[in-house]
Amino acid sequence: ITIEKQTEIFRIFMLGGSTMFGIGATSDSTTIPGYTQSLFDNTLNNNSVQVINAGIQDANTKTESKMIEQRIINFQPNIIVMYDGWNDLRENFELDLIINNWKSVCDIGVKENFDVVIILQPIAGFGNKVLTEQETHYANTGTDYNNNLLLNDLLLYDKLAEELNMLNSCTLTVDMRNAFDNYIEPIYWDQGHVSDKGNLIIAELIFEKLLTLIDDETEIMFSTSDIDKQTIKQK
Repeated sequence: ITIEKQTEIFRIFMLGGSTMFGIGATSDSTTIPGYTQSLFDNTLNNNSVQVINAGIQDANTKTESKMIEQRIINFQPNIIVMYDGWNDLRENFELDLIINNWKSVCDIGVKENFDVVIILQPIAGFGNKVLTEQETHYANTGTDYNNNLLLNDLLLYDKLAEELNMLNSCTLTVDMRNAFDNYIEPIYWDQGHVSDKGNLIIAELIFEKLLTLIDDETEIMFSTSDIDKQTIKQK
């Protein structure tokens, strides 16, 4: 990817830890960003949307906010997606620190004129999915980086979800703790990493949200039958 961007290109940077990067995915195309790119490619009749996988193993809201401020803004993003929660809990970050890290990015987005989407990610045992026996084991034994049981932070995660609504400078906040609630088959392969199917489920949810944000300046035509002849404007 180059810093210079053609005017017709719409750039979406997707940040997070190893769950966003794609640890456990069978290929680059079956990561969350990979699936998201495919959804845009299969929906739009051109290649104007560029999805960049900016996930980094062990990244959290603190390291991501620094990377956005110091590097990513130079690449002229249109949308930045932050997919967080698990690593921040494992780092034992205080609630206020996580919220302030998100808020700092959203404030930059307002200043630099790009949209910011904050997503609270699913974690085994932190939603209402009927867990398999193996997933239950992951939920009951998963720990933070100090080897404390992560489920002890369940109430903190619930509070973090409530605080999403307070991020007024963010374009969109999304609580995905319950993204897998309707699936009985195995999704998790540890407390946070998921299968290709899990990545696809998340990508489809994100894609649906992102479509609503591509709404300014350059028109893009849809090609799928259910939304044929509709237009959205590219920012």
